[in-house]
Amino acid sequence: MKASGFTNLGMEELVKARIFKIDADFVTQVSQMGFNKEPFESLIKMRIFKITPEFITEVRNEGLTNVSVEDVVKMRIFKIDAEFIRQAKAEGVPLEVERLVQRRIGVARK
Repeated sequence: MKASGFTNLGMEELVKARIFKIDADFVTQVSQMGFNKEPFESLIKMRIFKITPEFITEVRNEGLTNVSVEDVVKMRIFKIDAEFIRQAKAEGVPLEVERLVQRRIGVARK
């Protein structure tokens, strides 16, 4: 969705955009984070789970460079941040979102 792409939204999406404060600036910010072809529902998830440019930069700096919106939402849900990623890497956990989630919930095998 482009920053000017609000013209194709239906009434329900426009209401959701208003509720979740999804405006042209937010869409531009999402695009700058590298998520420029996301469906509208992904933008809502990013707002709900507070996916910020800072968070994306942190996880990418730790080596998770190819993450999807679903990946970063999972990371927020399971409280996986840069510090957790560093600790997991030091313990030999593979640098994959699913493996990090498994580590967080205590079912990971190295």
